[in-house]
Amino acid sequence: MAQCPGQDMRYWQYKDIFEIECPFCLTKIEFFKDDVFRVCPQCKQKIPNPKLNKGCAEHCPYADRCFGQDQT
Repeated sequence: MAQCPGQDMRYWQYKDIFEIECPFCLTKIEFFKDDVFRVCPQCKQKIPNPKLNKGCAEHCPYADRCFGQDQT
């Protein structure tokens, strides 16, 4: 099954993968543009993606396959 172009990493740009500092312990956390959240490897806090880009999932009837039903 082919991937949707909005989620297919072959179409991503450099800025679609980035790092932020954990607001709790300042550890660097790597995010992908479509990560809803990441767990900090140091303090184990659940950190929401400040640049979440759902792309075409905003209107796609199959978005639950990319993000999970509770995240769309």
